[in-house]
Amino acid sequence: MSSFLLRYQGDNPRLYTTVGVKRGSKIILEGCSVGCGVYGPYVNLPRGRYYACMRLAAGDQPWGSVIIDVCRNMDAQVIASVPFDLSRLSKGAKHIGIGFDLHQPVSQCQVRLHCAAGVSATIESLEIEFREVDATLVETAVRDGLGAIPPPLVRFGRSKQLKAIMRHPVKEMRKRFETALIERLTLPAAERAVELLAQDTSFRFVKQSGMPSNLYQIRVPNPAVFGFDDGDYMQSANCLARDFYHRNFAAFCQSMGLPTYLNRKFWEFAFIWHHLCAEGAMKPGACGVGFGVGRERFPSLFAKNGCKILATDAPPRIAGNEWTDTGQHSSSISELFFPDIVAEDVFRKNVRFGFCDMNAIGEEIIGYDFCWSSCSFEHLGSIGNGLDFVVNSVERALKIGGVACHTSELNLSSNEDTIEEGATVLFRRSDIEKLIERLENRGHRVKRLPIESGKSFIDFLVDLPPYNPDLHLRLNLGKYVTTSFGIVVRRGR
Repeated sequence: MSSFLLRYQGDNPRLYTTVGVKRGSKIILEGCSVGCGVYGPYVNLPRGRYYACMRLAAGDQPWGSVIIDVCRNMDAQVIASVPFDLSRLSKGAKHIGIGFDLHQPVSQCQVRLHCAAGVSATIESLEIEFREVDATLVETAVRDGLGAIPPPLVRFGRSKQLKAIMRHPVKEMRKRFETALIERLTLPAAERAVELLAQDTSFRFVKQSGMPSNLYQIRVPNPAVFGFDDGDYMQSANCLARDFYHRNFAAFCQSMGLPTYLNRKFWEFAFIWHHLCAEGAMKPGACGVGFGVGRERFPSLFAKNGCKILATDAPPRIAGNEWTDTGQHSSSISELFFPDIVAEDVFRKNVRFGFCDMNAIGEEIIGYDFCWSSCSFEHLGSIGNGLDFVVNSVERALKIGGVACHTSELNLSSNEDTIEEGATVLFRRSDIEKLIERLENRGHRVKRLPIESGKSFIDFLVDLPPYNPDLHLRLNLGKYVTTSFGIVVRRGR
């Protein structure tokens, strides 16, 4: 174990801020605007394991949402990222931090604190602790990345770790036990990612500049750092790697007869199933209607659980060749039966099939307990058509109290520029916010789920054509990076 750390006080010239101010030896954030509260110190580091933390002033009550990330070089290639809600820090907590690994020497490494609007906090210092680094490399390899000023290297010895364990002996023991247990339960999806890397080491991610990164190694998220808490499952509106490492995802894939691949389509299916169950819609005798089902397995799964299902897809006259030629369009009930999920007699008893134009939902589709669609309403010709469909699915297809759950494409590149018309449109965050406001103004309840950046390095990998179905959370569509998002609505009137 290394016995060094770098400690930069708030007034160190290698720490910068764009939305805060330096006062004395501290960086003060007072209801700041969106931007970088702290960034720096642009230091060169050898390979090894590190922990970076921002130390907060004692007695200070921080507030607001922030993201800490670690990046390299002047173009800020992200290495690791973790979000924090400062207002939810436990009493007495005096720092927020992030663990990260460097598999090769890194130049101009910086730690950044990204702030949402309204963040308030007093930053006393930034520390970078050397957890597992060759001690012979530290004093010779650690250099300031912007000049000849020697970094503030501090030797602290092993007594620091020992004192921490003595202060919280039960906490440390529990943490080690939980970590060991979770590591035994980590899903095959994590191992699959490593297998993929062994087969093909050309994975890259795309930076804000639009240029691909250097080659990167995929590292399975460390449960001790990221955690696999049950409460984290499907609690974001967008596809995140953490959901794939949850035991509930493995159980869902098994029930659907799907492999546990890191594929956003599987996330969409799991999102719909989880939230329909959480909203109480999945019960024997409940009636559901699916839009644009293609050849999904959902009708078989819902039938197995005793639900009465109307599965619909686009009429042949409007279904494009890209869907029929690739087997993604259904035209009969037989194409929705999966014997590995449900017995045929149960399926035939509970499932009907019909055609439906999602831009003109028929008057006969009314009074259902729930409805769903998976990555369909982005194919209705325009942003406006897609948003209208969500509203119509709630107000025409559902009974009062019924639940709608839909997934679609989320534009991660811009909140302004997007594809607004055509065979596939990309919804911006602003489009989703307007949709939520529209639904709530009409008396419906929208489940509040945040759009998050993610904690895992896998959340920053962008799949480039030809797409890889085994590792496909974010992808490049033209000049945009996109992923999946979901929305859950309960009809109010």
